[in-house]
Amino acid sequence: MIAMNNIENLIQKLQIHSTQSQLPGSPTSSEKPLEVTEINQLLGHASILSLSEEAEDKILAYEIITRLLEVRSGDDSKLLSSAEVIMSRLGNFPGRKLLRERFNFSGEKIPSFLKLECLSREVENSVFIDEESIQLTDFQYNFYSSLQEEKALSISAPTSAGKSFVLGINLIKKLREKENQCIVYIVPTRALITEVSSRIRDSLRQYKLDNVIIRTAPFSISKEKSQNGVVYVLTQERLMNYLSDTTDEMPIITSLIVDEAHEIQNGKRGMLLQSAIDYLLKKYPRTEILFASPLIKNPGYFFNIFNVADNGKFFTETISPVSQNIILASDVVGKTKEINFQLLSEGKRISLGNRTVDFKFRGSKSIQKANLASEISKNDESVIIFANGPSDAESVAKEISETIKDHVPSPDIKLFIDFLKKEIHPEYPLIGCLESGVGFHYGKMPSIVRSGIETLFKNDEIKYICCTSTLLQGVNLPAKHIIIENPKSGDSPMSRSDFLNLSGRAGRLLKEFHGNIWCIRPSTWDDNSYEGDKLQEISSAINTVMTDGGSLIQNLLSENIGSGKTIDEAEMAFSKLYQDYHYSENHSFIEVYRTDENSENLDRTISAIAKIIVDLPLDIIEKNKGIRPDYLQRVYNFLSTTEHLEEYLLISPYTAGAKRKMENVIDIFIDCFEWDLSQNYKNLISYLAYNWIWGKSLGELLEKRVNFVRERQPRKKASTIIRDYLDILEHDIRFKMVKYFSAYNDVLKLVLTQKGIDPEETELESYHIYLEFGSCNKVALNIMAMGLSRFTALHLSNVPDAIPETSDIDEYFNKIKEMDVRNLLMPSLCKQEILKMQGKSVRLAAAIK
Repeated sequence: MIAMNNIENLIQKLQIHSTQSQLPGSPTSSEKPLEVTEINQLLGHASILSLSEEAEDKILAYEIITRLLEVRSGDDSKLLSSAEVIMSRLGNFPGRKLLRERFNFSGEKIPSFLKLECLSREVENSVFIDEESIQLTDFQYNFYSSLQEEKALSISAPTSAGKSFVLGINLIKKLREKENQCIVYIVPTRALITEVSSRIRDSLRQYKLDNVIIRTAPFSISKEKSQNGVVYVLTQERLMNYLSDTTDEMPIITSLIVDEAHEIQNGKRGMLLQSAIDYLLKKYPRTEILFASPLIKNPGYFFNIFNVADNGKFFTETISPVSQNIILASDVVGKTKEINFQLLSEGKRISLGNRTVDFKFRGSKSIQKANLASEISKNDESVIIFANGPSDAESVAKEISETIKDHVPSPDIKLFIDFLKKEIHPEYPLIGCLESGVGFHYGKMPSIVRSGIETLFKNDEIKYICCTSTLLQGVNLPAKHIIIENPKSGDSPMSRSDFLNLSGRAGRLLKEFHGNIWCIRPSTWDDNSYEGDKLQEISSAINTVMTDGGSLIQNLLSENIGSGKTIDEAEMAFSKLYQDYHYSENHSFIEVYRTDENSENLDRTISAIAKIIVDLPLDIIEKNKGIRPDYLQRVYNFLSTTEHLEEYLLISPYTAGAKRKMENVIDIFIDCFEWDLSQNYKNLISYLAYNWIWGKSLGELLEKRVNFVRERQPRKKASTIIRDYLDILEHDIRFKMVKYFSAYNDVLKLVLTQKGIDPEETELESYHIYLEFGSCNKVALNIMAMGLSRFTALHLSNVPDAIPETSDIDEYFNKIKEMDVRNLLMPSLCKQEILKMQGKSVRLAAAIK
């Protein structure tokens, strides 16, 4: 047996050697390669470890064998044969497939008894759909088996563990075996809806389940139409809207999938997610539920806060089929073109030495990131550069594009650029970046542009992409390299759990054994999130607010609070606590927050909440937890006492006087919700909101805005104007006003009913739906409900005879499935989106042929 200290030294030598080969620049000192005897010792140790049941041993076995593969030279059949066996023992079949493809390895020279062992592991980890055998990793097989056996399941696993693949297989099985399945899949942001719905649609199509309905809008479906199954892909906001529908014929929700469930810890959206799940389980208590999170220590926590299934199962997986190198890059004093590199492994810093590079590691941080990105990407390896905000993402992308010479854009990129010029704005900064094969990506971009960038990156048509924290919320954009410097999530330093989530996207399954995370100047970070435990304990956002007994809520009610994000979180927390206190039979929901340390302060919070009396029905409070109950009461008081109620009844945006009535309602929001708007800003958002729901193209809106601002500020960059306007659209129009108009409709219906007026006969307009989706045209809305973008929906709705005159979304889908897009007068990007829905996955250039 090899002495442990000797093998540890060998492993460290292997780590150094394999990582040094990926560093930029030239070494300032000699680097020692591995001897043949050392390689054999490492191979033997990896083989022994691969037979262990311990996760740490399996991870180390993978580390050793894959690093040996990365530093191999010549035709080493012994190493490849060993790797085949070790990968099979580990159940890492994606890694084994990469081994076979990269090295053109057939395994012919493996001894028969070891081949039999490999085959046995395949059989153990196989599941069948029809006659097709699918090999799963150990984690995937455990996950899949648990989904078959459990009514409530919570799992935690690395980002690249293959959770989505198993969810797809399970959906197929469930929809095939049972009728009337209504499955709700919650995603944290709108940015994920297109990706998840497309992935599900592709899986269903592969197994001939085209008759299963997929919806991305909160529009109800009758029980009759849902017999073959329906899958809703919704954000927590859209789920609350869906649950607010009182239609009797709606199908019963049978399954709930909460992807990125750890988001429950993040501020107001975390609180809204918790409220939406609470509301769903209250309406449909027999719903099967799955919580999926990356690398959390306490996956069973969700069972406690939602009181679901005492016998529910939870488990944590720490083994990933792709591994990551955490590389620390620091200044060298007095040497501007040298960088010191260290490898962070199991909490230890391993020196990789200094490297001389061709650029100055000083000055503009954007330029430094650009130069580093250019130097580390070899053989067309992909690079993600993490940015702390949209402006930073655009700036770094621009700098990278300027370092790239003689890049020839592909036909797909040229068509995408043409789309951006015509449909967004000729000066949109993404255009210049794409011409050099660089992109940027953040949440407040138009969805079709964001998904277009994702497609170009996945197809290797762009090599570099600058992303914000949207990447943390589940967007599937893995890359060989990720560059990070002093990262933020919003305005706060990035947490350890967010860092682990982000770094888990380094390394593409079936493309690389390892990914690299390059941490620039780690000693200057506000928080050393690159260090710490690999598993993090989570706590719900409301629990965090209540840790001290609820001082934030007291400050809110005493008007002793800041602004913006803090107020939003405080209002959400107050709304939840108000409901728990005033509308529950006992106060047990509040008592869970009590500790010896916060007991007196919690009593003060309860006393403050108890003094506020609201006369509204519970369902209005429950459906609108994003708004203070006393503010909703103000709206009720105003509407029930005004002598001019007809001035506040919203009418079709196409009808004369609609904009004036919409502005009347905005005035109610300003007064009742204490929405602090100047007259100029009110004019700005009412103009934008009205034209948005009217269906005006985004390009037209942006062009007018750029021209308007430049008349007053001629030197202002179009990029800043566009970014600011899109921010207003996403935050104030598509989030805040959607929330306000939804609550307004609920209160208005109550007032009308109390006045003896049937709300159904009044035909109240759903401005909250119009504002979120960007149209009041029923045809366009129904097209968007299937998952197509606003751009495509507006173009399609304007094509004569393209869409049937019906309110039946399924007829729309059937028509679109058979549609010949080649002769349609619309952008190629929209045609490609339709072709994807039809199951014809084609490159952009092919969409116009």
